[in-house]
Amino acid sequence: MNQVEYLEPSLAQVVERIGTRYVTVVGAPRGVEVPVSGPAIHDPLSSVPPRPGSMVLLVGLTAGSPEAAATLRGLGGATAAVLRADARDAAPLAEAAAQAGVALVALESAMSWSHLHTLVEETVLLGENLVAAPGGDLGSVPVGDLNTLVNLIAETLDRPVGIVDTQWRLLAYSAVPGQVNDDLQRDVILNRVVPERNAPRETRRLLLTTGRALRFLTNAPYDTADHTIWRVGAGIRGGQEPLGMLWVLEGRDQLPDDRLVLVEEFARLAAAHLLRARTARTADRERHGELVGQALDGTNPRTACRRLSLDPDAGIAVLAVAGLSLGADDPPGEHLLDGVATYFDAYRRSAACVLRAETVYCLVPTPDLTALREIAADLVRQLGRRGRLVAAIGGRVPAEALPRSRREADLALAALRASAADPGATAGSGTAGGPGSAAGSGPAGGPGSAVGTIDEVRAAATLIELRALLEDHPGLLLHEADPALPTGTPSSGTLSSGAPSSGAPSSGALSGARSSGALSSGALSSGALSETAESALAWIESHGDVRAAARRLGVHPNTLRYRVRKLAADGLDLSDPQTRLVTWLRLRLL
Repeated sequence: MNQVEYLEPSLAQVVERIGTRYVTVVGAPRGVEVPVSGPAIHDPLSSVPPRPGSMVLLVGLTAGSPEAAATLRGLGGATAAVLRADARDAAPLAEAAAQAGVALVALESAMSWSHLHTLVEETVLLGENLVAAPGGDLGSVPVGDLNTLVNLIAETLDRPVGIVDTQWRLLAYSAVPGQVNDDLQRDVILNRVVPERNAPRETRRLLLTTGRALRFLTNAPYDTADHTIWRVGAGIRGGQEPLGMLWVLEGRDQLPDDRLVLVEEFARLAAAHLLRARTARTADRERHGELVGQALDGTNPRTACRRLSLDPDAGIAVLAVAGLSLGADDPPGEHLLDGVATYFDAYRRSAACVLRAETVYCLVPTPDLTALREIAADLVRQLGRRGRLVAAIGGRVPAEALPRSRREADLALAALRASAADPGATAGSGTAGGPGSAAGSGPAGGPGSAVGTIDEVRAAATLIELRALLEDHPGLLLHEADPALPTGTPSSGTLSSGAPSSGAPSSGALSGARSSGALSSGALSSGALSETAESALAWIESHGDVRAAARRLGVHPNTLRYRVRKLAADGLDLSDPQTRLVTWLRLRLL
């Protein structure tokens, strides 16, 4: 059986790959032809020795650090240590490194440690280390060409092959004449993702942690007791980082055990291609992201749009997509950006996207917001199968006004998150925007809705914006409590019952937790407000209907009438329109 043979690159090859203009070998007691097994980051708090043959990145140390020499002496077993310093400044430490048998390399540029780590990792995994391959074909595959790679693997194994990422999204699939896909494979190709019931977390964990090729049943609804379909999966890792999974469709006839070893080697080879593809994608994404960022921030927006192939004079709207929350099992922002960008590419829709914090912002040309809303709703359905997503749409504007559209999208996103956090809220109760708010006016942007335009949630978004302005201006008169209206003890934060602030809208990073605290009826009815304040709020939001307000409070109408008269006697006359407005704002926003 032919196998893929890998040789670790030498220190000289790694240095050449990084570039001699960036790194310099200061001392090499064992020469520069010693092998490098991969990058490692030095942890001063760990007593575990470095991985044998690794290139240790001395993050946080300089040539002048008092502990530098002792650290180098303790790196026995490693191949090299990288220190950020000029070669001349690092030279006095070469003797300490030599005592450990470690080469000393000076990082003389402003290159980031993360970039250096990626370069070393790629050098270990990529094509120059490929000596032989099955059939002599795989070594000739252009690095990063996943479609050619899976076809060659499929020809070698005589089975259909596919590669998915760590979120079970399809990256590439084979199309070899004569090889027949089963129903699951066809569904994955059509939908670009493995169905959730056939993508268990435990399977992913096993593949990405064991480093073994493992056999699995396909399971319902694609196989039955009389028709069993087998698959072999292998995790794809770049060093310590999970990259995806390689899947081989066996069908009824299982591969011989010795071919499973070959599947593992193919998975290792696939890691090299995925890393190179990701590197190219990252460079392109950074270039596009910088241009999108300029347009969102109002820095040469017309030029940025033209370079993104967007007409600056046509209507463009900002679409913001984010998760309702980020738990341990939720995909990070990069995966969300991948999904959104892939969605627009798959449907050949023009858009330019960037990730900021955990929100994906897209510039989308659109004839009207209704059309874009339909696209956003479909995107949320397609990508939200393993986690709840929300998508908010700012106004349709020319290029110069994109910062305004972005701000509107941020506010709409905060309003949707607030509504999702309190899906039982109704407009009549005053939550999610108060009486008559758009958020409670119907399915579009209604309570618990995952998609909305700024027009659909304008009332709720306006209140979020007002609350942020109040937080930014603590000296405003509205902050001063009315002596006739005790509001009780705040449940959290500094302003009463709202959630703690996490930044004003002007920062462009409206917090879903904060906005839900500002508008949630739960916070206002769980003891955060005094009895008198709750009575005033219920009376105002029931438009003076004493019986409706009393039912809401669970008290007798005469009790509520007494409380309202008592407030008037104490100086708070709710029959006055201006007093009602200010009282409602204070109770709802503070």
